Amino acid sequence: MYRQDFHIHSKFSPDSKAEPEKIIEAAREKGLNHIIFTDHCEANLNMALPEGKPIWPPLNFKKYTETIDSLRQISPIKVGLGIELGQATFALDAAQKALSAYDWDFVLGSLHNIEGGTDFYYVDYRSADIEKLTSLYFKDLYDLVKWNGFDVLSHLYYHLRYIYRQGLELDIKKYETEIREIFKLLISNGKGIEVNNSSLYDAFGDVIPGLYFLKIYREMGGEIITIGSDAHVEDRVGLGVDYAVGLLKEAGFKAISSFEKRKVSFIDI
Repeated sequence: MYRQDFHIHSKFSPDSKAEPEKIIEAAREKGLNHIIFTDHCEANLNMALPEGKPIWPPLNFKKYTETIDSLRQISPIKVGLGIELGQATFALDAAQKALSAYDWDFVLGSLHNIEGGTDFYYVDYRSADIEKLTSLYFKDLYDLVKWNGFDVLSHLYYHLRYIYRQGLELDIKKYETEIREIFKLLISNGKGIEVNNSSLYDAFGDVIPGLYFLKIYREMGGEIITIGSDAHVEDRVGLGVDYAVGLLKEAGFKAISSFEKRKVSFIDI
């Protein structure tokens, strides 16, 4: 069976210390066939702040690409090289520089905060207007999809994992209209979504998006879909892959998407 993990962070992301060699070995030990490194490139945070003071250090494209390129020449499994490009529409010039920095295999499009806001990881949801925040999030997410510079949209409702970690809840189905509009535009643009497994074993207890929205995406004609652990440490590489494949089958998918040089192909599941 083809088993992939297309959302992995290494020491080249500021929130990870994982060695790329150990990530590849962990993937091999867990029976993965194909992984893609997608280290963080937060366009609005590490490339476009005034006075040259990034909140996060910028991705070192040279070291990152040279390191992964050398490792994948000797890897026992297929290894791709990509980026997770965050908040591209908030810093379009920086985003374009990131896209042009290398001949990437895969680009995830992400939104980790609303425009002018902080990363959802740091938000105190007990004092926030969660519904207003969510509405603004989906508005900005739609704008990101409209920009269309990525291959796959990551963690469809990223903030939900942190809402649940703070002991709160949100009925994401209330935003089905907004999500359907996002799906419609993605499909029209020839882009896809990922099944993000990072919240499967924490307070949220499910993948993002879950089965309900996976079925909607498929029923609307969505075909491009990948699976990612969002691992930042080696032992989470491949997290929930088999569970996610089972969900995809239940949602009506016959194939999973693979990427090389940003060209999509499909592999039966």
